[in-house]
This record gives sequence, C-alpha cells and structure tokens, in this order.
Amino acid sequence: MKRRLFALLLATGLAACSAPRAEPAYPTRPGLFATSALPLDAEQLAWAARFALVETGDLGEPADPDVAELRRRGVGVLLYEWMPAGYHYTDGGPDAPFMRWVYADRDNLTLNPDGPFPHCTAAGYDWCEDYYYDLALPELRERRAAYIAENLAAAEAAGVFFDWGPGVFIEEDAYASMRETFAARHPGGDYLAAVGEFYAGLRAALPEARLIVSNQGFRNAERVLPHVDLDMTESYGTGEEYLGRRLYLEGRGWTEVPSTIYYPVSEDYRSGSLRDTLYWLYELDRLADRWAGPRFRGFVYMNYAAPEFEAVGALADGTPVYAPRPPRNAVFFGYALPLLKGWTGYTETPWDHAYERGFDLYFADLGAPLEEDYLEIASGSGSVYLRCYENGIAVVGEGERAGRLELDAPCIREGRVFDLYAENWLEAAPGRLEVAVEATTDEVTGRAAPWGRVFVYAR
Repeated sequence: MKRRLFALLLATGLAACSAPRAEPAYPTRPGLFATSALPLDAEQLAWAARFALVETGDLGEPADPDVAELRRRGVGVLLYEWMPAGYHYTDGGPDAPFMRWVYADRDNLTLNPDGPFPHCTAAGYDWCEDYYYDLALPELRERRAAYIAENLAAAEAAGVFFDWGPGVFIEEDAYASMRETFAARHPGGDYLAAVGEFYAGLRAALPEARLIVSNQGFRNAERVLPHVDLDMTESYGTGEEYLGRRLYLEGRGWTEVPSTIYYPVSEDYRSGSLRDTLYWLYELDRLADRWAGPRFRGFVYMNYAAPEFEAVGALADGTPVYAPRPPRNAVFFGYALPLLKGWTGYTETPWDHAYERGFDLYFADLGAPLEEDYLEIASGSGSVYLRCYENGIAVVGEGERAGRLELDAPCIREGRVFDLYAENWLEAAPGRLEVAVEATTDEVTGRAAPWGRVFVYAR
C-alpha cells in the first residue's frame, strides 16, 4: 500500500501553476508535498501553488484567505493542529471555540489544570498557557473530532496535520506531573494508547477523502500509523543548527548564521555516516511495511537546511563578505534520499524561506519505483545507492564518491536523461549511466558532504 504514496498525494488536488510555464522535455507533474508559512506573499503563493499537497494555515482559522486562495488554485491544504494540547490566550485574545469549552472545564478535561505550562514557558511565550487534553475521556475525543471535522469542511481542506503527533512528549521530565495526573485518574491506563483511540475516533468521524497526517507518529507506531495517511519525519536527512558561526553578510553586516547538519540521526553528527542515515531509512521502511493498510501509505521526509554562504568580496581590512544562496546540495540530498524507498521529501530553509524555492526537481515525474528496493554500488572509496523509476533514477552517495562515476545497474535503460542538478542532458546506455557529481564540503565537519542526484528520461 505504501507504494501508492505518489498517487495519494496527487489525488488531493491538481496543483496549478500561477502562470503558464514552458514544458521541459521530460515528464512533469505537480510537486507532491510542501510546507508554507502564512501569510503568503506573491512569490510564496506562486511556489506553493505548484504542489498537490501543502501543510499550512491553522485548523482554528478555517476562513483564512490565503488557505482559500490555495484551494482556488487547486492545492490540497493540510491545516495545522497541535495534537496533545491547546492554547489559552492570557493576553486577551479569544480562545478557539473548542478550547473555550476545554478551559471552562479544565479541572476535568486537562492533565494540567493548575499548570505547569512547559511549552509556553520554554518558548518564552508570555501570551499563552498550554493545556494538555486528557485523551482518555471519550467525550473530549468525540467533541474534538467533531470540531476538527467541522473546521476541515468549512475550509474545504484536504486534511489535518498534527504536530507532536505520537504523544511521546509525556515521557519527558518536563511533563512528569501530567503523567502522574493521568495515572491517578486512570489506574492501569496508557496515555499512548489513548492517543491511538483519539486517532481512531477522528478517522471514523471524517469523510473518506479527508487526510490525517502525523508528525513522527512512527514513535508510537502501532497506535498511530494504522489511522493516518502519511507520517512526517523531521531532520532524518538534513537538519539546521546555530553553532555560533558569524559571517559578515552583504547588506547585513556581522550576522550569526545557521549551518546544515548532514548526519542528524547519527549519535554525533560531527562523526556521522551515510550508513547511519540509511539505517533509519530502513527502520522506517520496516514500519511502513508493518503498518501498511487501507490508509497508511508511508513517510514524507521533512528536512531543514541553512543557505549556502559564498564569498562575494571583502572589506577594506580584508574581512570576507558573504551572500546567501540556495542550499542546492542539501535540497537534492534531502529529496533523493527518501526516493530510495519510494517516498517524497521537502527541505525548508528556516533562516529565509525564499532559499528553498525554485528547485525543479520537485516537479519531475519519475513515475513508480521499479524492483523491490534500491541497489548498493560499492567501491573501495565508499558506496552509491540507486533506485530506478519508470521515468528516471534517484542516486545517493558518500561524499568521498563525488567526481566522475559510472552507475552500473540492470534497471538503467537506454535513452536521453536530464541531470536535474547539473541541468544538462546525458546519454544512458543499457545498464549504465556515466555522471559527474560535484564535490561539496560539509562546513560543519570539513569532510565531503553526502550528495543526492535525480535524473529523468526524456519524454
């Protein structure tokens, strides 16, 4: 069932371009999945409108005009909702209708009626208190499911996206008092099982066409995955961190800038390896196979990256001056990696979302994956991992394997293929494709960065 992921995403809507575009000489389709912060300026709207499914907006604001405009352009919108809790506004702002009911009866409906409010406190929010639902209460689950269904219908949304999807936050020290409250109220009860009951009830309350997408639901797999359509991973390909790096930026002066982390799932990203990353790709694939069913189709890889900063000049005293540019290597790696298992991905650049836009690889139509799994092409200086598709090829490699490479795999067919990274045409022979991979340095470790490439056959 998970192999129908692409079909599921495209079925949510026929994402339209904001303006006519010249068709490239290879097959294309709308992008499969993206995120987008509101409000949308003209450039972000044009970008988001090229995708079939976009996570954006707020479930509590179904009449948001940006959401309506995306829907008008044929985009399937996933409205954001915080799964375990809701905000009570302490600055005079009105609570969402469902939260008004919860707050009025917080002694019975929440696990922290008298605090603490760990999320608002940790985030430095002085405008809210965060109350955590007692999901073991059937009335709360039923009323919340009805509220969600009503708001999705009002927004004509494709579905809902749940942040903090698995409920495992409750195992953290900051939430110990909530664990104790739940245990005292429900002797022998299991909060993570109650999370599953919430998802099951919501699934039953929604029309068949509405989607439920969880964030890291795989951390509570048996209770969450059977009831959701997609699950999102975060930073399982690349991540973004502030590590004290300061650069003199053109037009900005001295600025603290983030760095791209290439091995976020390794025990230590400074000494991590691509094999660590592939291990978790395999583990997630195992969960996808275990819980594939009428609804669950697999994973969306959500990655984060910093822009690349290139030297563009120098001050009079010799200080280098830098300018940001899109993180091309990180975006291609983050997209090609989940393609090894037939999934899709998207890379955000939180420092400035403008640098995540403009990548045509999201719109190349590779078709369905071929064969059962990816292939490993090993050599003395590292490995390359390859997955063939009906219309193209996805490749991921160790940083040390950059350079001139011969990809040998029986599934490679003869014909012209477009290298989406280098933006040039190549000729594939039966079972072989010769490619040139540009070496990129991992600025955090000084080592060669892993890379990803996507090739698509001519129409």
